[in-house]
Amino acid sequence: MKTLAKLVSAVLHPLCMPLLTLAMLLSEDGYLKHRMGLFSYLFVLLLINTLAPAVSLWMLQRRGFISDLDIRSRKERPWPFLLVLAYYTMAYLLVLNSTAVEVPLFYRQVLLSLVVSIGIAWLITLRRKVSMHMMAQGGTLAVYTHVALQNGLWSMGWVTALVLSAGLVGWSRLTLGAHTPREVYAGYTVGVVSVWLTLF
Repeated sequence: MKTLAKLVSAVLHPLCMPLLTLAMLLSEDGYLKHRMGLFSYLFVLLLINTLAPAVSLWMLQRRGFISDLDIRSRKERPWPFLLVLAYYTMAYLLVLNSTAVEVPLFYRQVLLSLVVSIGIAWLITLRRKVSMHMMAQGGTLAVYTHVALQNGLWSMGWVTALVLSAGLVGWSRLTLGAHTPREVYAGYTVGVVSVWLTLF
């Protein structure tokens, strides 16, 4: 079971969720479907912000600054969180000042919501520990509900997939002993609330 839990945690890793969220938006947002230049721009931007933090965390582990890539120790979390926050802040500022591609307000807000949620996670981790995996799951659900409410179209397929993926991720984090149930629920709640507050 731990092998399956590791696989779920890896595939649905917080650093991968922005890309998966963009893929979801491509299938649900008619505006994005007809603007592949915008999609390509956002895809490359998010891909860089997936790979660069991943490499940075790997280097921190190699140098002994963190004991594992999951950063299970709360005391080791503040600096890596700040590093990831810096990457996404730079991405947001780049999009905000982009002249090459016009990025609509909604997509700027989605990037801002990443900055806000990571910033809140950093503040929380100074005293407590929450699941970043579950924060990412909650954030994705919040983005989807915003799009569904705006379009007036709800896909039971996506709702089911998002609920099941959150359940699988929560199960994986508990199975691996990375978090307590309280940290899992808190992470999901913070993810939903922080993204909703930013988008609405």
